Parts: sequence; structure tokens; C-alpha cells
Amino acid sequence: MNPLQKTQETYRRIAADYAVTWHKGGTVEDHLQKFAALLPQGATVMDVGCGPGLDSVVLQSHHLNVIGLDYSYEMMRVGRDEHNCRVPLVQADMRCLPVGQPLDGVWASASLLHLQRDDMLPTLQEFWRVLKPNGVLYFSVKQGDGEDWVRTEKYGHDLPRFFTFWQPETLDPLLQMAAFQIIDGFEEQGARDCWVVRYARKEEPKP
Repeated sequence: MNPLQKTQETYRRIAADYAVTWHKGGTVEDHLQKFAALLPQGATVMDVGCGPGLDSVVLQSHHLNVIGLDYSYEMMRVGRDEHNCRVPLVQADMRCLPVGQPLDGVWASASLLHLQRDDMLPTLQEFWRVLKPNGVLYFSVKQGDGEDWVRTEKYGHDLPRFFTFWQPETLDPLLQMAAFQIIDGFEEQGARDCWVVRYARKEEPKP
């Protein structure tokens, strides 16, 4: 079982407790508002790694057409059946997005951090592929070095999740290689971790 599959199994088992914890704790509302402000009203966006759909619901309230995507069916089921998430949901791997019509935006809050380091650039290129010209990308990852399995009892189970940690100087060149222009970026201290946050816009490659 590879790291992504093992982490998927952890999320399957903690889904109900995870959803309750995050519904009580709320969202990154200011980040969501800023992302929505960068898009036209009625824009179509994908919440990649949506989990139980808390951010998806907030994005929908900003008059966006939202599609939630997650690798864990159980996380999305809990959001739909127990927390009234009413956005369209699809189970898929973010490294190969099932997208036909181009999107105006991709929101990937605390989801890319579960990929192994070598998967980051191809996944950013996949985001570039599914976005319209000048489409907007938001993502956040944990700041740090290396990769690790992290166990936590926060969600009622002592189970491992795989994390890759990033520094701005290693992350930003990958965005540029994937033909994204960084339009805003900062590091933000959370309750336990420091986060690297980036807003970027799809660029057309130079001839």
C-alpha cells in the first residue's frame, strides 16, 4: 500500500470525527473570500481534496459553481449525508483530474501536502491543464522539511497520515515551472503548524 492509499484508509476511518471537528472549527474564511474575489461571479471551480465539503459550501455561498473532489469516498459521504453538503462530489485522484470543460479556479486547501515530493510538479501541471487561461489556483501546504508519517488522536483514532513539508524556496520554482504566476503568497501560523499559502494564475507558456 503506497502512502496515498494508506492515508486514504486513515481518512476513511476518521471521516465522521474529522467532519465534526472541522465543522466546529470553521474554515479559512478570509482565504476563501480572497479566492472568490479573484473570480467572476458564476465561475466554475473545483475544490480539490474537499473532504466533507466545508470549503465547498462556503465557495458556493459566494455564487460560484463548485465541484468537490476527494480521494476518500467516505469523507465526501459523511459531508453529504451528515452535514448537508449539497455540491456535486466526485471521487478521484488529484494527479489525474476527470475534467472535460476548463475550470475558472482550483481550490486545494491542505490537500497537496499528502503527495510525495516528486508528485508535486506533475500535479501542478495537471491543475494548469484543467484551468482556463488566467484561471486561478489556491493551495496551502505545511511548512517544514522532509516527509513524515504523522499520527494524531485529534480525530478519535491513533492512525497515521503521510505529509510532505515545503519551504517557499523549494515550492515557488515548481509553480513557475508549471507555468503559474504567483499573485500572492505568505506564510501563516496556525494552531499547531505554519502554512505556506499561494494564490497563482495560469500563464500561457512563452513560444
